[in-house]
Amino acid sequence: MGRAQKEAIRQHVETGPTDRPLCLGKGPTWQNLLLLLLLNTAGVSGSLPVTVSGCVGEQVVLPCTYKGNAPVKDLQVLWHIFGLKVIHQFVNGSTQQVAQYRERIKLFKDQLEHGNWSVMLSDLRESDQNTYKCQFLKWTGSVYETEQDNLIHLFIPGSSPVTVSGSVAGQVVLPCTYKGNVPVRDLQVLWQIPGREVVHRFVGGRDDLTEQDPQFRERTNLFKDQLEHGNWSVMLSDLRKSDQNLYECQILKRKIVNFYLEQGVSVRLSVTGSGSSCGVIVGLGIGIPLLLLVGIGD
Repeated sequence: MGRAQKEAIRQHVETGPTDRPLCLGKGPTWQNLLLLLLLNTAGVSGSLPVTVSGCVGEQVVLPCTYKGNAPVKDLQVLWHIFGLKVIHQFVNGSTQQVAQYRERIKLFKDQLEHGNWSVMLSDLRESDQNTYKCQFLKWTGSVYETEQDNLIHLFIPGSSPVTVSGSVAGQVVLPCTYKGNVPVRDLQVLWQIPGREVVHRFVGGRDDLTEQDPQFRERTNLFKDQLEHGNWSVMLSDLRKSDQNLYECQILKRKIVNFYLEQGVSVRLSVTGSGSSCGVIVGLGIGIPLLLLVGIGD
């Protein structure tokens, strides 16, 4: 492995990714296990969804940890695309996969007895972006009964993110448009720096900023009067050079009590030195032109 790859791994361990997911490609096995360790120690639980990001053409670990005490021989484990179909099944020591995922999903067989039921998904495609469910069924002596579910949101940034720019001390709109027809109350929208800071979250018809990173506090605003029209852009104010990064807008739809990933947008923000005034008209594809006030100084 080259020096550049080692440095990327080191930075990911010490500080987290900078502006994109850490993409390991088909590198040595120890790299894959390192990423697996990072994800599993992030706090996988049976009820709180985990979000991971991957890159087209490469690979990612979908983390899943079994919290029970049943031996491997008494477990049946199903990986679903949430609300749709089973894509991977493990029972009686053997696996079955649907054609779309054949040869692309692998368990870490040597770690199953330790509770690690994560899977490596390879040769990523944009169509893989979805919400996945890892479901554990325990043999009771006569039937299998569900014992635990884990939800994982897989986000795959497009190859060409939208690019916007602003000036220090000014403000900028990070654009995001929802193409569906689900009412606002049944949507959860998460703005974040991939794999790192929460920028803004909206759920249950209101802002939920309990997990918002302090650096964005009181600097983000949604256009509340345009949400029902599909405009989920966020205004970021008091711009700083440190804001220059890649951002993800993840739109999740409610299904019964859980949310699953339906759509994602990547936005790359560049921030220039001093504040200046300029205006840009951007069409968001929803019939509502939005005036982006970029870099408005004091």
